Amino acid sequence: MKTDIRRGHKAPALQEAYGANRPQSSVNGGGAAYQKLQTAHQTLGNRAVQRMVEQTFPRIKEHPGQESSAGPVVQRLEDNESFKKRTPVMLRLMNKIKSVDSALADYHKVAENDYAQRNTQLEKIITECNTYLDNHPKKDLVPGVNELKRQAIAEKSVIELIAQAEGESGTQKFYNMVEAQDKWLLVKNDVPGLGRIVFGPMFDKIIVELRVTPGAIEEILQHEADQLKAIADDSDTPNITKQVLAEVLGNKGEIKMNALNPGARFTNDKEKKQGVQEKYVVNHGLNAPGGSAERLGSLTHEFTHVSISEKFDNTPLFFAFDPSTSEDEVMQLVNKRHQHLDTLISTLDSGEFSQEQLSLLNMKLEYPRKGGPGGVQRYITNFFQSNKITAQEKQKAESLVNKGMDNTVIEFDTVINQMLIYMHQWKIALENPFYKLLRAVAEDAYNHRMGA
Repeated sequence: MKTDIRRGHKAPALQEAYGANRPQSSVNGGGAAYQKLQTAHQTLGNRAVQRMVEQTFPRIKEHPGQESSAGPVVQRLEDNESFKKRTPVMLRLMNKIKSVDSALADYHKVAENDYAQRNTQLEKIITECNTYLDNHPKKDLVPGVNELKRQAIAEKSVIELIAQAEGESGTQKFYNMVEAQDKWLLVKNDVPGLGRIVFGPMFDKIIVELRVTPGAIEEILQHEADQLKAIADDSDTPNITKQVLAEVLGNKGEIKMNALNPGARFTNDKEKKQGVQEKYVVNHGLNAPGGSAERLGSLTHEFTHVSISEKFDNTPLFFAFDPSTSEDEVMQLVNKRHQHLDTLISTLDSGEFSQEQLSLLNMKLEYPRKGGPGGVQRYITNFFQSNKITAQEKQKAESLVNKGMDNTVIEFDTVINQMLIYMHQWKIALENPFYKLLRAVAEDAYNHRMGA
């Protein structure tokens, strides 16, 4: 579902974007989205329920001890007592709504991690709801039955994909789980208990299986890059996002991709001896709590590091300025980017983002501002200790740090481009104040990389 996206709309001038008036909040309530889910189920079936707006949330640390899908049973849908309170009727045992009660009770007996059986039982709940509604229902009970049906359709749109993933093998298993996670991000807050599904361990298990399947990881990684190409080719993608993706994907032939924690660097000697011929190594995380938006945004981030290196060739630290740039000019760049980040933060209250999206955006906007020992100085120290930069390069970089240089010289372009992907994946309207300004800032950064 697209949200007021205009084809061919060009990014405004930076000055104009800063001065743009902010429109009123335009957040849509959950009811309309679920009405679409219900209608789709009635007409075309659950597999035809279209992917809608992906939502994301801050990255959470996942480890072997984290609760998995096979963990404690949690409530799904509403419980039977809640349903009965919303559908009060005399002589309930003699009323046709008893069939709905039974289907719901049977669902809550199914094991939490038995997704195939959960999917089957959800279909029974939907069928019993339809049967009741189609056969002269009591008027007072209709809202309660409709609400249960809405929840069941929404939950089934997720559960059936997880069940299908578990029945698959190889790369298709990963693709199905990705689709399930993206659906879940849409509906998880509107069905009791559904938000407590933990996808991380399920993805971890799939990735382990893929690693022992010849060519599977390579296929997945290529598919991820192909999705960025698809965004670049989408007629609804803004011009600056198309330009950025053309730029970063243009270096793909120089990149060896791995499925590991995200990062970008030069290929090391050990890898060269093992036959890696590409100039760069980009590690891409396939297990992202925020689904496709977070995953593809992260890949764009790492590809941008490579692009910066190719444009400026400024040490393995991938500084985003020419090595011949004077210290005063570097600090002018830093200060300018601070202003851009501050203005972006000030426009986040447009009302179109969920709380989870706002949290992620704030985190990304603060990341380039990191200074002191935990900021760019940490990179300088680590790279010198590992003999990746010379003593002269270290001294020159630390002189700039003493003047106030921070992570904006490494992480500004990467984060800006990353958020362009978020906006596209979340289907944010082009006239959203933050998105409008983001495109202008991205265009300014792009021109800097192009030497314009």
